[in-house]
Amino acid sequence: MHINKKINKSSILYFSIFFIFLLIGLNSYKDYGISIDENWHQISGEHYYSFFKGLFLNNPEFLTLNELKQLFKVHSFKDPAIFDFSMVALTEILNIKDTKDIYLFRHLSIFLIFLIGLFYFYLILRKRFNNDLIIVIGLLFLFLSPRIFANSFYNNKDLIFLSVTCIFLYYSIVFLEKPSPGKAIIFGIFTALAFDIRIMAIIYIFAFYLMFFFNFLDEKNFFINKFKNLLFAIISTIFFVYLFWPYLWVDPLKNLIDFFSVIKTETPALQTLYLGDYIFTKSTPWHHDIIWILFTSPLTIVILFIIGFLLQSIHIFKNFMNVEKKDHKFWYNKKELIDFYIFLAFTLIFFMRLKFGVNYDGWRQIYFLYPLIIILGLYGLEYLKRIIKNIIIIKFLFIIVFLELIFLSIWNYKNHPYQFVYFNPIFKSLTKNNFELDYWGISNRSVLEQIFHINEKNDFKVATISYTNLNDSLRIIDPKIREKISIVYDLNDADYVIDNHRKKWSSTPGEENLEKNFSIIYSLIVDGNIINTVYKKN
Repeated sequence: MHINKKINKSSILYFSIFFIFLLIGLNSYKDYGISIDENWHQISGEHYYSFFKGLFLNNPEFLTLNELKQLFKVHSFKDPAIFDFSMVALTEILNIKDTKDIYLFRHLSIFLIFLIGLFYFYLILRKRFNNDLIIVIGLLFLFLSPRIFANSFYNNKDLIFLSVTCIFLYYSIVFLEKPSPGKAIIFGIFTALAFDIRIMAIIYIFAFYLMFFFNFLDEKNFFINKFKNLLFAIISTIFFVYLFWPYLWVDPLKNLIDFFSVIKTETPALQTLYLGDYIFTKSTPWHHDIIWILFTSPLTIVILFIIGFLLQSIHIFKNFMNVEKKDHKFWYNKKELIDFYIFLAFTLIFFMRLKFGVNYDGWRQIYFLYPLIIILGLYGLEYLKRIIKNIIIIKFLFIIVFLELIFLSIWNYKNHPYQFVYFNPIFKSLTKNNFELDYWGISNRSVLEQIFHINEKNDFKVATISYTNLNDSLRIIDPKIREKISIVYDLNDADYVIDNHRKKWSSTPGEENLEKNFSIIYSLIVDGNIINTVYKKN
């Protein structure tokens, strides 16, 4: 009876948390601008949707296989497009026509997928930590971390990958605990999804197979009882990787090798602002990701992560030294199995990233590591709770953690919808003119709307001196405002100029006369940093 009451209380607690998350998302998704990548993904989805319609309707108006092959010559169309295809299909089914509604629907969908990822993150935490307080802290840190929160509405690549990897990690743990054919199929589906979204998932997969052999190889009937399930998982993964990735349909092996060979060479040759210098993306220093994570993650979770990572390193080393005493295993129980898996996956991916990664746009491309950072941080918190004997110190520790979460909640609310430029308070003073801020041009939407009101709702022409494309931002603006705005590409023709401070490859015509012909009338300031500037013709 007591156990049932505890379960019911726990269920009500987590249902309430996720319901609040949902309400916050439903109240927020309409407020964000559009990233410079979103239109590419939308176009990709439209092409794939056209191809599928052509397959089933046999209509020459739709995209043929040969036309699809031509698209594959452009690297952007080589990426799998399950999400983009699904969005285009759903918007057509739901008869969503205007571009504003299309992109708002995409933003809502990204958030809902993130919410599903959060649920699976909860399931992982439930398996590892038998403590509701620690689990709740982990959930809140993932949801409230400002950059993750903002990206959960418009980042249809990195945040979807984060969400899918949470699902993949959960089912890989379930499969490791007790393999079966049914679990192998589910594992194969989400392994394929993760791999198809980002090739870097291959390191996750490698870590899993290492864990599988570590866990079962010593069993007497390994090949009879376990290997068949592993083979089932491999076949299932290969099948779904192929199914979810149209680029492989033409020539699977050749195109997969081709994708790996060009993935580095076709990285955009952008200049990124890092530590006060503009550096080409292929020349960023090894510490790029470390600095970005350190500066833009909540300080409490950074400190707890460092503690947890060091403790896990020591613990795993001790287990390694005593492996013969433990039946050649690196862990004593299921919790230690999860710890070793998380540690192995994080370490492999992070150091591979340091060695081979191409860095630009902050650290968004490794946001998928953030759930692992939080888990290792929670391990550090759990360890401190266990070894500290003074109850007052323990309470003080948890008060600090919750004060951080309260601060994040207030900061998110105060700076909505610009949470994507968050820097933690310790390092915020070092960020001015030293780092990329609105590198995706998310704020261009709100700035264009601001000009509309400043201009007293009359027609106006606007140009930009930044890398981001204003036409993208127009797509998510109300049609009544959109029809009043003309985008021009010569400052001499412009009434207003927008600068979101993302450096371009080359100057815009007329830019040399910007200071003479234009004056600043508006600056969008978030947490002390100017992220967008509006100039008006004198």
